[in-house]
Amino acid sequence: MLRPDFDQIVDRRNTASFKWDLVQRLYGDDVLPMWIADMDFITCPKIIEALNRRIEHGIFGYTFRGQEYYNAIADWYAKRYGVQIQPDWIVNGPGVVPMLSFLIEKLTQPGDKVIIQPPVYPPFFRVVENNGRRLVRNDLIRDVVDGKTVWKMDYEKLESLIDDRTKMLIISNPHNPVGRVWTFEELNMLYKIARKYDLVILSDEIHADIIYKPSKFTSFLAVGHEGVVVLNSPGKTFNIAGLTNSYAIIPDRTIRREYKNYMENLELLSGNILSLEALKAAYECDDWVDELLKYLEANRDFAYQYIKTNMPALVPSHPEGTYLMWIDCSELNVESPAKLFLEKGRVYLNDGADFGAPNCVRLNFACPKSVLREGLERMKMAYHSGFELRECSINDDEYWICREIRTQVFNREQGIPQELDFDEHERTARHFVLKFFSRPVATARTREIEPGIWKIERVAVKKQDRGKGFGKKLMNLVEEKLFSEGAKKLTLNAQIQVKDFYTKLGYNIIGAEFLEAGIPHVKCEKSKMEG
Repeated sequence: MLRPDFDQIVDRRNTASFKWDLVQRLYGDDVLPMWIADMDFITCPKIIEALNRRIEHGIFGYTFRGQEYYNAIADWYAKRYGVQIQPDWIVNGPGVVPMLSFLIEKLTQPGDKVIIQPPVYPPFFRVVENNGRRLVRNDLIRDVVDGKTVWKMDYEKLESLIDDRTKMLIISNPHNPVGRVWTFEELNMLYKIARKYDLVILSDEIHADIIYKPSKFTSFLAVGHEGVVVLNSPGKTFNIAGLTNSYAIIPDRTIRREYKNYMENLELLSGNILSLEALKAAYECDDWVDELLKYLEANRDFAYQYIKTNMPALVPSHPEGTYLMWIDCSELNVESPAKLFLEKGRVYLNDGADFGAPNCVRLNFACPKSVLREGLERMKMAYHSGFELRECSINDDEYWICREIRTQVFNREQGIPQELDFDEHERTARHFVLKFFSRPVATARTREIEPGIWKIERVAVKKQDRGKGFGKKLMNLVEEKLFSEGAKKLTLNAQIQVKDFYTKLGYNIIGAEFLEAGIPHVKCEKSKMEG
């Protein structure tokens, strides 16, 4: 197999692409779509060859699914997931979402309760409510492990939500949008609860092939069979969602019989010629999938590090699976982060509100790296549009914002007497406050101590806002302003505990350590770069 060229840019415009054409028709040709979960890669050549062969035949009459179709699915589950399934457990359908809707309608009654675990794939909300069932939220718990966001299921709360009208639980495995790949132990806990209360579990496993090492996908079929329905499709893995070929795997004989009869009554079990050929070919594309995963993993790591470095107030997930990155934008202090990125960056992301988390966005990184980089740069532009450096004097209202931040940091935290902080230079110094989307986060004051030499002092960042890049942004903006006004050199006295912060900004340490306000300091200087 020739190595796939995932760096190749394919123009998807004017192909009735939901991802590209719909967004650009609504918002303009300059908008970069990075939302809906399909990829900007050409599919596996084996699939294209199989489709071409079938098209060249020239006759496209009524078609049934032969045994080789069911065997292909069973073989894929065995070799990729280590799960043995019987071909007769498989019932096809017109798509994962329609099948969710059909299963809810058939296996529950109006007014019954169905549990989902937000933030989660938006159709989960709709298929429950549109069928007249009562939606129950068991929100995932967000934790931080080794500096990375980790999402967990809340089993205790889950049990507390179940009553006599609760009939079903829908899960996303791997989870869309947070990217968790649930372990056997986690799924087994869920299964035990489901069996205890006689709940049907619908497991959407459409992203099952997009797993990054060392994580390992566990199908719910490896955990238990009673009351379990697994839904899957080659659509996400092979970028053939438009061919609409999905299936349910139902080892529970009673549920399978009920669902299959229901689908037969709706006349929805006939085959689509091209989608059948595509699935059979897709499930012979192991090598292509392995190469795809390498590329996606590199994209994931690039996007994650880019956001951490250039937009540090955002909290991106580091997905174990899927090609989707969930980004917490709570620090932006805006009503809709998705709208901000669209209007200020001209990049279209999924709105977290649709997933049950309005302060978040979802980024699709299944695209050539050059496109991903452009999308991230657009996000960065929107992010940095929220910074505003305001200068004030002691006669301005905003001065009291500066004063409160300094009081919090120097007086309350460090125990520096206020008379030392607010000294004889307070009236004549220039005071700055940094705002991030209208929210004050940091302050500094400056004064000219000799012609062309300015001292930066009283640099303070609110305790709750540290580690988010605000100190660096404050210094960059203050320096830029002073140098643009003619300053030749900047000087400051850095507390020993933060001297590395200043050296990384290009300051040189001058002289020995000394005490100021009882705290060890070093003097630092930075000269204007000529040219």
